[in-house]
Amino acid sequence: MAGAAMAAYLGKSNMRIAVIEKHLTEQDRIIGELLQPGGVEMLQKMGLSNLLHGFDAQPIEGYGLFMNGESFQIPYPKANGQMLTGRGLRNGKFLQKMREVAFANPNVTVLEGTAVDMIEVDGVVKGISYKPKGDTTLTEVYATLTVMSDGIFSAFRNTLSEAEKKVSGHFLGLLLKNCALPYQNHGHVIITDKAPVLVYPVSSTETRVLIDFKGTEPPRKSEELTEYLNNQIAPQLPESIKPSFYAAVAEGKFKVMPNHLMAAKPLVKNGAVLLGDSLNMRHPLTGGGMTVAFTDVYLLGTKLLNITDYRNAESVYAAVQQFYQGRNSQTSSINILADALYGVMSNNDLKQACFNYLKRGGTYAGEPVSILSAVSRDVSLLIRHFFAVAVYGVRNLLFPFPSYSGAKRAYRMLADATAIIAPLLKNEKVANLQRILP
Repeated sequence: MAGAAMAAYLGKSNMRIAVIEKHLTEQDRIIGELLQPGGVEMLQKMGLSNLLHGFDAQPIEGYGLFMNGESFQIPYPKANGQMLTGRGLRNGKFLQKMREVAFANPNVTVLEGTAVDMIEVDGVVKGISYKPKGDTTLTEVYATLTVMSDGIFSAFRNTLSEAEKKVSGHFLGLLLKNCALPYQNHGHVIITDKAPVLVYPVSSTETRVLIDFKGTEPPRKSEELTEYLNNQIAPQLPESIKPSFYAAVAEGKFKVMPNHLMAAKPLVKNGAVLLGDSLNMRHPLTGGGMTVAFTDVYLLGTKLLNITDYRNAESVYAAVQQFYQGRNSQTSSINILADALYGVMSNNDLKQACFNYLKRGGTYAGEPVSILSAVSRDVSLLIRHFFAVAVYGVRNLLFPFPSYSGAKRAYRMLADATAIIAPLLKNEKVANLQRILP
């Protein structure tokens, strides 16, 4: 997705671009199906907002939260009096639309095949070798800059990065047909006693459900899995969703994807750059992946477009270096929130505190959802609300009548909150909390 977006953005210039794609056919994926308003904004800045039309993408206006029979809505922020919207969409159809726009540029050459190795001379990447589809012969493509955007299981990450990839669990995906959602044009976060469940429309007739499974081993299709979904998860879903959910479980078309945490730790190498999930990943709970990808495409692409002579390797190297050094200011809030919220959802006291805190409405809900939507990229605001949730939970445990057991739970909640967010701040190179916390 990031590579296609980069080709679409740069393709409007006079750069000569070669795109090597392993598969040009439409893929059926369960990831990258929710684009936050901040991601929509990035497409608008690149002049690519037309990509969101023509394939039944659905406007998303906010979130509905559900827990223990209670529910409430949180709308996305407004800008200039207008409510901002995200999009729910089928990833494969969106990618095909993006390719259609990118490949229509006469200076973009499309090569279907498998990238094999970097062409490196005296420590400088000069291009890539690849095997064309249906051929075993290596073909070489030379370029001033090679953008490596080969996804979760990148073949080039180890050469261009020091990042360590960690699997935090798996999402099992179901596609519901003609589902009646409690809140139309909203994402739904259902906090069950087993795992968080995400529900959002991806077309006018289809709704995506993602169910979290902890651990490094993915869930396997079996009678036990079917029983778990029908008897443990389904009873905690809103009534209007249940008929479509039971039908999807009976159909048995399950898809599973690992959820990764991987901070960006690139190695700057002349002539090459990592982009998308090759560079950086976070938990998909908040739907921030495509927003980070399009933000990176905009940041790097804009720097490249400002270069007057693309053949000047030093200028290209400087642009890549500046991109790596400056991207955190725009992406760290999205990354931190994703894995911090997943940590909260794995802690009974914290997830109850979070639900109660957001239910208060006003700035208690509005400011956190502005970060979730990537309309705000303010890390200090994120951290303040994160600890405010924990403190609010502590207050509810200790008042009106504090007890020894309540005090122990309150202490543990604060300790757990710190343990959740501290390594994420380190990953994103957020330092000196005295400047952030009030």
